[in-house]
Formats: sequence, structure tokens, C-alpha cells
Amino acid sequence: MKKFLAIAGIVLSSISGFAQNEVGTLTVTPKIGINAANMTTFEKSDYRIGFTAGAELGYQALTDFTVSIAALYSQQGTNAHTEWSDGTIKLDYLNLPIMANYYWDYGITLKVGLQPSINLSAKGTVNNNGQKQECDLDDAVIDEWGNGILVKPVLVSLPVGIAYEKNNFVFDLRYNIGLTEALKFNNKRATNFVFQFTLGYKLPIK
Repeated sequence: MKKFLAIAGIVLSSISGFAQNEVGTLTVTPKIGINAANMTTFEKSDYRIGFTAGAELGYQALTDFTVSIAALYSQQGTNAHTEWSDGTIKLDYLNLPIMANYYWDYGITLKVGLQPSINLSAKGTVNNNGQKQECDLDDAVIDEWGNGILVKPVLVSLPVGIAYEKNNFVFDLRYNIGLTEALKFNNKRATNFVFQFTLGYKLPIK
């Protein structure tokens, strides 16, 4: 019985403590994943499935707490439908999430932060009266009534999420809530919201 308790204690210690690096440790985590992105305001819309990739730099500030900053290329936007037209809005960003990460237990980390984003590309496919048009969306006029899209170059989001770490592999699920407008459409303000899943591998660098 004593041997069993000793073994159980060792196993539980290794499970709960695996993600706790020494205070002051720096790590870098390359990551790759997928987005399911959509936008507010549009009467009808579907998620745009996109790609995301980049790297995250983390600092172990306390035993159970790290701060991190990342640079991620992120394909976002929406498949939008209105009474007069429909099409795909393709907004690509450089996301720079600054995160507070709390190591809870059993390899699980709770995350919250603030994410500035820089627009890299704004393109779309618009279907007007059965005719498809490929266009840049910066100041684009999309129909005969003069309705257009004005893309914002910089925006801010609130990312919240949960991650699981095992043998330096990090499975990260986040929900990014747009706090500032991503674009104006027909004088209406639209913000992003994105479900994001990434797989990363954590490497110590100090």
C-alpha cells in the first residue's frame, strides 16, 4: 500500500508540475492552426475557415503564471449575404496577442489578454445580380446604390482561451472577441469574432 501511494504521488506530481518552468524562464512556441471567423452586423453570414501560423514568446513570471506575446498571421473575415448581394470578405491580419496565462492543473492553462491586429490584406468576392467580381475591399463600392466597405487598418480584440500541454506540445483553443470595428459596411460598423485552434511546440530559450 505504501509503495502504491508513493508511486501515485510521483505520478500526480509529474502531471501537475510538468508545465511549471523555473521563474525567469523564457520559451518560444511555434504554432500553426485554423480559424473559424465571422463578423457582426451582416444580416446573414457564414463562418470563413482560414489558416493561422506564427510563434509565441513566453516569460515565466511566477510559478503558476506566465505572460506571453505572439505574432500570428491570421486569415479572417466572413461569408456575408444581404438582400442585394453576397460574397466572401477576406481580411488577413498580423495578430499580436498579449496574454496572461495561469497554469491551473493537469496540464490545463487558462488564458486572457488583449490583441492588437494590423490588417495586411482586404479582398473579396462579391456576387451582384449573378455576376461575380474579385476586388480589393479598401474603399470598395460594391453595388449600384453606392454602398461600400471601409476597412480599418488597426483593430483590437479580447482573446480568451484554454490550452492543454503535454510533452511540450501545446493545444490552444481561443475565442477572439472584436472590441473595435474591423470595417464599415453600408454605414454600419462590423467587428470580428474568431474561434481559433492551434498546435504548438514549446522550446526553452533561457
